[in-house]
Order: sequence, then structure tokens, then C-alpha cells
Amino acid sequence: MSKKPKNIEEPFSPEQLERLETKGDKDVQLQRQKEGIFQRNRAKRDAKDLASQVRWKRRAGIALVTILLVLFLIWIMTWLLTTIGDLVISVDSGAAKKGISVSQDADGTQFGENGGPFKMSANMVNEVTNITYDWLPATLDLEADGSHNGRNYLAYSFYLHNNGKETVNYVSTLKSVKAAKDADEACRIMVYKNGEPEVFAKENRGLTSSDGKPEPFEKIFKKSIPANYKQPTAEEIEAAAKQPQNKEAVETTDEEIVIQPFVDPTIVFSTTSDGLEPGKTDKYTIVMWIEGEDPECLDVIREGYVKLMWFFNIEDEEL
Repeated sequence: MSKKPKNIEEPFSPEQLERLETKGDKDVQLQRQKEGIFQRNRAKRDAKDLASQVRWKRRAGIALVTILLVLFLIWIMTWLLTTIGDLVISVDSGAAKKGISVSQDADGTQFGENGGPFKMSANMVNEVTNITYDWLPATLDLEADGSHNGRNYLAYSFYLHNNGKETVNYVSTLKSVKAAKDADEACRIMVYKNGEPEVFAKENRGLTSSDGKPEPFEKIFKKSIPANYKQPTAEEIEAAAKQPQNKEAVETTDEEIVIQPFVDPTIVFSTTSDGLEPGKTDKYTIVMWIEGEDPECLDVIREGYVKLMWFFNIEDEEL
């Protein structure tokens, strides 16, 4: 009996063919199921990654905005401390309750662009250079109310009013609250009260005379008001401030003004004014400049500044 060749395939029976097709269908379905699970998992991972990226971008944006706001606030604070004005005048709450107020005019109705009856600020002076007392006009207390700065000096006139019902004694305190590059070491501050001038300066550091005492300040004298003086207009004052510094010495009298030292490194002066009656007014003019005759007027103070705050409060009351 002959054997069948091994290389001859036997035909599939119908039952075998059905089983193969069923197995193939199951394999295909299983493969498709696996691919679906993989795609769903990949889609979930992609969604999670996308959500994570969105959250990170949102947090990064919030952080960036926060940093910018902080930097902006720091800049604003720095700007306020350095350029809002070289002088701020403030009446404390106790004095305000007694009827004390300040204004830029004798009638008590003008307070300046950024001021009020209890707080005002003077316009700053930009790009100043050192000058000397002899060059200052003799009429600074008469020129104008409010800011009337010159080419290289600050000048501000204002009025303190007693609008209350009782006579008060008030304390006037001028403080040097901030100075850059030690500009206050060569600063001079002249204050007119009802027409009478006083000048204040910081004692020179480490500069002493042969007897070990601080080097004396320069001698200065009251100035003569011209007989034909005419008050300038606001336009004339503004135009003069843009002109080159007038270096002609102004005529003086024989009455010396003794320059007074600061009370301490931060307090220029603190004085008491007695008996300001109801309805009465005291006029003040403050002038500030960098004195070229001061030994501390050196190149190192270039681009420096001095910021002052002037406080008024009732005697025996805390500021």
C-alpha cells in the first residue's frame, strides 16, 4: 500500500474552516480591543499633559503678573520717596482738630494741585548745581505764593491758619527724611517766618577747627529789598528759572544771620510758636539749595537729593 506524499496538503473540512475563521475573528477583535485601550490611554495621557501645561502656563502667568506688580509698587514707592517733591508739609490730626490748617494763599482757599488743608507738597527742582547764598534774590519771601523755584534752588511760600476758637501754641518741626549721596551735608535751608529769615545747615562731619570744635559756618547777612521792587508774574518766575544762574552778588545789609546747626542728623529744627490767636495766620517761606562754599560740597554728592517733611502739631502733643 503506497504512502501519501508529505508535501500534499489535505483539504480543510467545513468544521475546521469555521473554527479557523472564528479564531481569526477573535484575534482581530482582541487586537482591535488592545489598540482601542492603548489609544484611550494615550488620549488620557495627552489630555492630562495638556491640562498640566495649561495649569503651568496659568500659574506662570499669574507669577509673572505678581512679580511685575511688585516691581511696579517698588518703583512707585521709590518714585514717591525721591521725586514727588523735595518738601512735604503736614498738619497732624491733633492740630487739625484745634483748627490749624495750611494753604498756598492768605485766604486759606488754595492748596496746590496735590495738596489739601492739612497736607501739601512743593514742586521739586531738577538738575540743580551748587550755588551760594550771595546769589539768591533778596525778595524770595515776597515773590509768590506756593512754589516759585529758581534755577538751582527750591522756594515755597505757604500760610498756617488758626481757624479754631482758641489761642494755640504749636510746634514746627522740619525733618530731613531722606538724602542720597549725602547731599544734605552741603545743604542750606532758609526759613522765613512772617518775613524774618533763619538759615540752618548740617555740621560738617570730621571737619574741626584747632580747638576741636566743628568748623564754623560761613558768615551771611540779611539782604536789602530794592526800593522799586515789583512782584513778578508767574510767567516771569517760570522763565527766570530756565535761564542760566545769575551769579551777581545781591546787596546785603550789616545785619548778620547766624547759621544754626541741625538739631541732629535728621531734625533740621523744632521750634514752638506761642499765642496764635483765632483768625490769625503765620506766613512761611522755605528756600533750599546746595551751598558751594560748604567744605562738603564735593563731586560725590552730584545727582543726590534731599527730601524734607515739615510737621505742625500742638505743643505737648505727640506727632
